[in-house]
Amino acid sequence: MEMNGEILCYGTDIRSVLILIGTVVTVHIVKAGRLYLALYGSDITLYTYMKTYCKVAPVSVLIPYKLGEIFKMYCYGKQLNSFLRGIVIVLFDRFIDTIALVTMIVFVRIFHGGNIVPLVYAFIIFLLFLLLLFFVFPGVHRFWKKYLLSAKATEHKLAILKILDVFYLIYQEIVNVSKGRGMILYVLSFIAWGTEIGSLVFLHGIAEEGARNEMISHYLSSAMGMGSSTELKQFVSMSVLLLIVFYAALKLVEILTKENNRE
Repeated sequence: MEMNGEILCYGTDIRSVLILIGTVVTVHIVKAGRLYLALYGSDITLYTYMKTYCKVAPVSVLIPYKLGEIFKMYCYGKQLNSFLRGIVIVLFDRFIDTIALVTMIVFVRIFHGGNIVPLVYAFIIFLLFLLLLFFVFPGVHRFWKKYLLSAKATEHKLAILKILDVFYLIYQEIVNVSKGRGMILYVLSFIAWGTEIGSLVFLHGIAEEGARNEMISHYLSSAMGMGSSTELKQFVSMSVLLLIVFYAALKLVEILTKENNRE
């Protein structure tokens, strides 16, 4: 991603630059808090989590086609000593964030007009399908496991049983992550997207309403992977820069602390 002066800030207006920085910091505090809440109960310290978040977040947004999420899964899985749980937590976090993004898109269309592109409808149907699958899975798993255990044992049926057990293990991990936290995680995601949109409204409030609404719609569509918004590039570039700086600061503190302990 190009990271020149034009992308990193809204021109030379110091007020706009400060608003961009404030928005980036606020959004990442909310997002980091959301993921840390999903990890609650895990054997990972706040300092280690902050360092890991600042390391994986820039990579996850810079590598295209969401391939950076694989690196995120690996890092959190390593910290948790369970790659399965790392995968489940990252995917669940992305799932909640996508639901919040789709909700924001629908709200913008309802209150500010415009058409919802077909891909958003496809996302809504897909998300609803996943939710339905989650709720019916226990019954489906129980029925087929009982049926296969009562039937004559064959290598094929034993293989299906093992696959069912793997899916049930994944289901249990999702339940452990979402139990008592799902709605809170969703609200935090919605707040994060609302903060991004709110900063756009604040910065471009003097613009003609139709142009401003089009810019917001384009921003949200770009976040879904449909298009390329300059404002979103600015947000992402500033995010990468600040996260790298914060990660370097944490590493410096860690080095200085180790030096002091040696003395």
